[in-house]
Amino acid sequence: MKVVRGHVPVLVGKEDGALEKFDVHVRAFKDPCMVTLLELAAQEFGLGHRGVLRIPCDVDHFRRMLEAIYSKCNCCVIHRLVSQF
Repeated sequence: MKVVRGHVPVLVGKEDGALEKFDVHVRAFKDPCMVTLLELAAQEFGLGHRGVLRIPCDVDHFRRMLEAIYSKCNCCVIHRLVSQF
C-alpha cells in the first residue's frame, strides 16, 4: 500500500458496515475529535492491534470531521483511496 508522505492510512467503519480507507495527514491527529476517536479505537481493538489503524466510526461522520479539521488547519485535502472493501 503506497501512502502519501506525511499521511497515515486509516480504515474507517462500523463493525456491521463497509470500511473505507483514508489517507489522513499527521496534523489531523492533534485535533481533540481525532484524539477521542483514537481512544475509542484503542478501547475496541486494543493497543496491540496489528496492521492498518482502524477507527470504529461512521464513514460519513469521519469524512465530515476530517473536512472540518482540514479547513481549520489548511494543511491538506482528503485523499480517499478506496471506497469499499
